[in-house]
Formats: sequence, structure tokens, C-alpha cells
Amino acid sequence: MDVSNFPPIGALLVSKMIMEEGAKPGFLYREKRADEEDSGWRIFSGLESDEYAQENDNFGLYAVSDVLAIDPSLAALLLKGVGSVYERDEQDEWVKIVDFEMEDNYIETHALTATWQIDINHLFERRVEEGGDLLYTTGDKSLRLTIWKDDSKSRQQLYDETLQSIAHREQDEAPTLESFEFSDENGAKTGYMILESDGVTEYHVIYGFNIADGEVLMSVFYFDEAADREWALQTWQGIRAVKG
Repeated sequence: MDVSNFPPIGALLVSKMIMEEGAKPGFLYREKRADEEDSGWRIFSGLESDEYAQENDNFGLYAVSDVLAIDPSLAALLLKGVGSVYERDEQDEWVKIVDFEMEDNYIETHALTATWQIDINHLFERRVEEGGDLLYTTGDKSLRLTIWKDDSKSRQQLYDETLQSIAHREQDEAPTLESFEFSDENGAKTGYMILESDGVTEYHVIYGFNIADGEVLMSVFYFDEAADREWALQTWQGIRAVKG
């Protein structure tokens, strides 16, 4: 298999039962990486005992090319995001597992600014981009946060302007698939969902707007699988203005 163009995702932690003893990969998951050289992938044959798995010497860090040379079927999985879990079934097919308890899989609260805070899964890596936007990502799910300030305008004024902007947005290239209105006594929230493409893959994008006096927080959620719509909406609901 030609893996020369496979993206540089980092090293894979793999059981030596696979790499040295010829066992077939049977279970893998991707946790939050330990450092920049780590992909976060942990790959097992499924034959490891608890005692075997507790010994660090029974695992090694390997390049993607070395692992794919043993099992090319992993190529379809290794670009999945942090939090992904797969198991090989009796028909030799990879099946997504949804009930595996990962240590880093929990919700925490982050202060974004003096005005805003968010509840988000610890699995997401957080970084500030060159333009100043804040990005959270697992690889296949991402959230970009941008704040606009205009101290001269009230929440209602900014809300009305946002509604007008959404109503008059260009529909030719990316028509609105769904609109959202979550405004209540705790704050103004409105937004919409579209479908975008990078030329190879189509992905869903939700634009969410949280509005306070003098500020609009725009949240842009990117996700590959339609089922992750609920993740985006729940995370958006976890963004709120801090009450003074």
C-alpha cells in the first residue's frame, strides 16, 4: 500500500502482539494526545490480558507506514477524530463503538472572556489561531469562536442586526438547511446550518450567534457526520454569558 501521501498524524501506540508476534489488530481508540508527536491512537489485538496491558514494555510507538504495512484496513480509521473507538467484528469489519469509557471523556467549563464561558468536552484540544480566533478540535469535529464588539449597541439591536444578516445571506453556494432560535430570558441565541465542501469531502457547518449587550459571540461548528449535529447543538447550548 502506498502511504507516502498519508497525513502526518503522529506516532501510534501499538501492542507488540501486533508488531512483533503477528497478531491482527482488533481494537483501537484515539485519546487526547500526550504531546505533539503523538497521534493519540492506541491499537490492540484484543488478545492482551489485563496484566499484559499494564506493562509499558509490551507496547511501542510506531510510524503510520509501519502499522499500515501490517493492516492496510486501518487507513480508513486513522483520520477519525479524538474520542473515536473501533472494534473488528466476526465478519472482519471495523465497527464503531459508542459505549467505551475513555478517561479524558468528560465535560469541563472554560472561561472564554470576562463575558462568556463554555461547557466543552475535555477531549477537545484548544488553541488560539493567528487571527485571534479560538479553536477547539478533535480532528473530525471543530469549533471556532469569534467575538465582535460594539459597545454602542444593546443586545436587542445586535440581535435584530444578526437576524437581518442571516435573512439576507447569499443562498446560491450554500443554502440554509436548517435554522435555529434558542433565545430565552437568559440570552439571545440564533443561527443556521449549511453544507460546505473542501473539494473532496462534504461537511456540515452550524453558525451560532450568542448575543449580549455590546457583544456578539459567533460559534462555527464543523463536523463530518450528520449524527454529530446533536454534539454541535448541545455544545452551543453550553455557551452562555456570565452573570455579574
